Formats: sequence, structure tokens, C-alpha cells
Amino acid sequence: MFSQIVLFFCVFLSLSSATTTGTIKGRLDLAANNITGFVLARTSFRLYQIGNFSTEYPYAATTTLQDDKGHFEFANLPLNDGVNATTYYVMYPTSMDFNLKPNRILVEFQNLENGTLHLNAFKNFFGRENFPSKDIIYPEELQSMSVDPYIEVELLHKAPIRSYLQTRNVSIFSTGIVGNILNSRWKLAGVITLIALVIFPIIVEKLDPETARAIKEEAKRKQREKYGAVTSK
Repeated sequence: MFSQIVLFFCVFLSLSSATTTGTIKGRLDLAANNITGFVLARTSFRLYQIGNFSTEYPYAATTTLQDDKGHFEFANLPLNDGVNATTYYVMYPTSMDFNLKPNRILVEFQNLENGTLHLNAFKNFFGRENFPSKDIIYPEELQSMSVDPYIEVELLHKAPIRSYLQTRNVSIFSTGIVGNILNSRWKLAGVITLIALVIFPIIVEKLDPETARAIKEEAKRKQREKYGAVTSK
């Protein structure tokens, strides 16, 4: 008899100390793009608990893709106790190779009277930093998402190529005025032409003084003819 009482007491304590937990299952759909090992390592999902929570600190976790089918999961999530109690989480999908949608997902757990959990998910709009609070008299409506069998994250478009390696000790031929001229073929051609126009007469004068003198005389003659034509008018 005493052993039965002890067993009942232990079972009662275990049931009373047990906390309700939830699970979020999701899947990444990249359309025609294959989920390779490279994408697996560069894609993650962050989860933050918001609103009221029964623990000392809000729950936070990060997970990655489980397989090349795009499945991911958050398990053993702490939930608020009580009938009709709700617990909210916000999920952020992140990829270094793709822009994903929705960029933020609001996940709602609700404890029903029969002891089961009801899961809802809502997508946030682009450009909105936070979800509308229910404390507002006229809160904005969020677009609901399907949660059965999983919450689906889709591809928006490929992310632009990012430069992760930058040269720290760059030379004067790569930056500044000199680098700007050398990196533009049109500017470089203009500088070469200007230098040639300045240096060519000097070279001709050094190599052939008679030809240089004839060129100067011809230039003076054209100037006299030009001014003479203007004065005659």
C-alpha cells in the first residue's frame, strides 16, 4: 500500500512539473535551384520568442537545413501554461545566396481546452520592422500561412554577388586620380593623346630644326591669313 502511494505521488509530481513544449516544422523551396551542400552551410533560420513568456528570459535559437529537400525544425519550444494561453515566436530566414520570402514569420501557439495545441503562422510585409500589436484598437491584419505539414519559405530572387575579400594595401595605381584614369580606357586614351600633342613638337624640333621652323612658319602664315580675312570683312 505504501509503495502504491509513493508511486502515485511520483507520477503526480512528474505530471505537475512537466512543461508544455511545441515544435515548428518548415521547408525551404528554392524552385528550380538545387539545395547543395554549399547552400546548406550558408542558410539558417533564427527564432525569437516575443510577447509574454513564462521563463526568465525569452527563448532564442538558430537552426539550419536538415537535408537537401529543404526541411528544418525547431523542437522543444517552451510554451506558456494555461487554457487558451498563447505563445508567440518570430522566425527570420537568412541565406547568403538567396533573398527569401517571407522575410519574417509570426508563429502562434494556442493551448486548447482539450489539451491540444493549435499552431498558426502569419507572414509580415516587406518594409515592416515589427508585427502589429493586438493591443492596438484597430490592428492591421496579417496574411496567414499554411502550417500543415510545414511552414514553407520560398525563393524571392538570387542575392547579388558579395565581395568578401578586400585588398587592404592598395597602390596608387589602383585608387585615387591615377587609378581612376588607368581603370578607364577612354580617360587613358585622352591623357595619352594630350601628352603626345605636347611632346611631339618638342621631339620634332630636337630631331629636325628645319622641319620645326617650317611648321612654325606655316602656323604663323595661317594665323595671318585668318586675321587678314577677318579685317577685310
